[in-house]
Amino acid sequence: MPEPAQLGERTTAVPLLGPAGLAGLRRHVRELLDGERPEAAERALLVVDTLAGLACRHAQPPCTVRLRHRPGARLRADLRELRCRALPGHTALRLPLHVLDRLARSWCVDLHGHHGVLFAEVDLRR
Repeated sequence: MPEPAQLGERTTAVPLLGPAGLAGLRRHVRELLDGERPEAAERALLVVDTLAGLACRHAQPPCTVRLRHRPGARLRADLRELRCRALPGHTALRLPLHVLDRLARSWCVDLHGHHGVLFAEVDLRR
């Protein structure tokens, strides 16, 4: 039986085959968040786009962006089991991470060796 927090939650998965797939991902997120407050939807779109951009820049395609949306409450984006190229270190990651700091309720970028995990959650109520 699902937990109360999961009731009404919708999960979708969008394949990301590289930078050319970012436009399709953005369209999907906009459709998914149709009906949310415009400011909240834009905030969530920026967060998902930042994560997907990091994946395109540092991981080898393909990967999957898993989105969990609880209408009126939150959107969580997960990219797991990323196959990473050699990383230049966290200095190159600083620029987009300030976006996550300001817009996401919680987030994690864990890229090391040749694998990685990215996730962020956006509070759609604020």
